[in-house]
Amino acid sequence: MKTLSVVPRLILDTKAIVPFPAAQVMIYQPSLREIGMIGGDQTLLIGAEALSRNYSNFKDKVDSVDISDFEIFMKVIGEKSDKNRQIAQAVEQVLFLIFPNYKVGFTPRSIILQEDNENKTIHMIDANNFKDFGLIIRDIFCLAELSGTSGDDYNPSGDRARALVEKFRKKKELLAELRREQGKDDNVSIFGRYMNVLAVGLKKDKNVLANYSVYQITEEFKRFQLKETFDYTIQAKMAGSKNAKDVKDWMGDIQFGVDNDDD
Repeated sequence: MKTLSVVPRLILDTKAIVPFPAAQVMIYQPSLREIGMIGGDQTLLIGAEALSRNYSNFKDKVDSVDISDFEIFMKVIGEKSDKNRQIAQAVEQVLFLIFPNYKVGFTPRSIILQEDNENKTIHMIDANNFKDFGLIIRDIFCLAELSGTSGDDYNPSGDRARALVEKFRKKKELLAELRREQGKDDNVSIFGRYMNVLAVGLKKDKNVLANYSVYQITEEFKRFQLKETFDYTIQAKMAGSKNAKDVKDWMGDIQFGVDNDDD
């Protein structure tokens, strides 16, 4: 099942700041160049996935105690294993990128965003608005389209937290194995590959592409792929090929959404 985007397309297309009324803050869409400053797309995807994960999918694996997605998230980043510390650091880096005008902090019950103003105004992301925040993160970082590319996973030491993510772990292991079979390297930069292809295919300056947001580079890359397939198919049909199948018009709408996979 695919859920429609919550962020208006025009905001994503223009790399505008994204309003988040539930916390009364504005979310900045970082450029690929800025993402490189925190370690690149691997760090981004690890942190963004942790912030946007639909943890409710895993609740059938534990007892009936009522626990919110935000509480599960805090348990995951609070674990002391090396991998969980990596996740926590990636989360902090992502928050640093998208809230450049706020001082970010954590309490057991909330993520604190403090404005650098005379009143030191404080905003909070907590159990009440965490799901809505996660949907915005999924949209601006195209996580439905880039799922399975971070090459990492949660590794909680607590029994409950471990049970909550076990199903996700199995799915990611399968994806990693498929990538290895296809000769794909988890350490290759996804966005770097997109820039290289578009720089050659569209004759664009990489420095221009480096200022794109994740959504902009992903949308343009997908549209470029469609156009290449469309042009090739039309040429094949004009040459008399009877095996050329109809393809989607490259000028049509590209649907971006969130896959809700409960398997």
